[in-house]
Amino acid sequence: MAHRVAQIDQIDIVSCGGYAQPTFAQATFQPAAAAGTSPVAVTAVWWRGGWRASSVGLRENAMSDEPKPKLQSPSAAGLGLRLGAMMFLQYFIQGCYLPIVSVYLQDALGFSKTQIGVFGSALAVGPLFASFVVGQLVDRRFATQHVLAACHALGGGVMIALYFQQGYLPIVVLGAIYSVLYVPTMMLTNSLSFHHLPDRERQFPIIRVWGTIGFVAPAWIIERVLLRGLADEALNTGRGVALLVAGLAGLVMAVYSLTLPATPPQPRASGRSVAPMEAAGLLRARNIAVLVVVSFLIAIVHKFFFVVNAPFLRAILDANNITGAWEGSISSIGQIAEIGVMAGLGWLISRAGFKFTLLLGATAYMLRCLVFSGVSAVTDQLSFGVEMTIVCCGQALHGVCFACFLAAAFMYMDKRSPADLRGSVQNLYGTFVLAAGYFVGGFISGAVAERLQDNWPAIWASSGALAAVCVLILLVAFPKDDDGAQPATA
Repeated sequence: MAHRVAQIDQIDIVSCGGYAQPTFAQATFQPAAAAGTSPVAVTAVWWRGGWRASSVGLRENAMSDEPKPKLQSPSAAGLGLRLGAMMFLQYFIQGCYLPIVSVYLQDALGFSKTQIGVFGSALAVGPLFASFVVGQLVDRRFATQHVLAACHALGGGVMIALYFQQGYLPIVVLGAIYSVLYVPTMMLTNSLSFHHLPDRERQFPIIRVWGTIGFVAPAWIIERVLLRGLADEALNTGRGVALLVAGLAGLVMAVYSLTLPATPPQPRASGRSVAPMEAAGLLRARNIAVLVVVSFLIAIVHKFFFVVNAPFLRAILDANNITGAWEGSISSIGQIAEIGVMAGLGWLISRAGFKFTLLLGATAYMLRCLVFSGVSAVTDQLSFGVEMTIVCCGQALHGVCFACFLAAAFMYMDKRSPADLRGSVQNLYGTFVLAAGYFVGGFISGAVAERLQDNWPAIWASSGALAAVCVLILLVAFPKDDDGAQPATA
């Protein structure tokens, strides 16, 4: 059957031994149509010597002489809604417990600041081991949506069990087990979205906004509905309901994952074997190596915020005789701001580039710490209204922190990854950002808070100093105007 190339959408050329070798191209093949029939276009990509499946949308071999059924694809709007609902549920789970778990452990269960930090580290220890396994599973063995369903079903059960625990050791152990199951799913939802979105740079930030909305929603549901009217000891113990709601939401997400678009393992490129090991080879590139180092340090600052922020807010409220559950609602200002920033993230990257965007995010991490440190130093000179206004502005900076650094970094890593390694790259990068950095950050934040004993100006200044180091490294070492135009070679 005759074919002709009707359109070349994209081609990247790299120099190879003195001659130009095409390593990645996307084309549309249009078979010659019989009389009275309409031609059917089939999309394919050229990758390292052959036409093969692509995350852009190929479902069959475009060069085969076998009859080709008409390809069916969901509408853009329908796909967006399905992926948006996935992101909403994914981060609704985390939004239930993450903003308030520190104050729950402190006030209800009597954990010390060091113990709270250890629990924070437990929420990150699992992916240090699980990410490579999960990456191999989704890139080589199982469909992404099936792995998501299994992880959330098991994770939901663990979180429900955690709700009934009060002892330090069982809580830490269950927290570590939960992290093995939950944290990899954050990267998998990214990977699944990237797989199905034809214009990832423009569409992914809009899809990811629904994750932010999902993170915000539990604060208002739990604090304004489930904890409404509670105070003192009843409020302290009542906050544990957040763990139960998170577990139930995990079970819902497990069922919903089975309805997501099919995302089978990508055909293996010639010569590749273990996907995570191939993904690790990308670290040889300077831009990837610098981003990984900075991401590790930023992850420490990020974990620091979530460990000490709720006790910090509670201290301000108690000092001004404000009762009731408000910590989660106040901290949700950051996620509300994140919605606006995420909506414009694609535009910002297209206009200013990745380096500027990442620098903006790292600078926001630094400024947030300095704002909290400064307002704590002059709290006796400020009215409650002025103090809380400044604190809320600092909370709003979280939107810039997350979108311009963490979300943009995931997008950058995806753009620099070969198609058949994207799941492993997302998991490998997530290991540095969400596991190693968070693991270390939990211990550091707990130890600093324990040593400084509510000296909030010093506590926040120490985190701000580390964020300043990240800004400096990005400014000096990250390649200028590197927009990741073509996949890196593992």
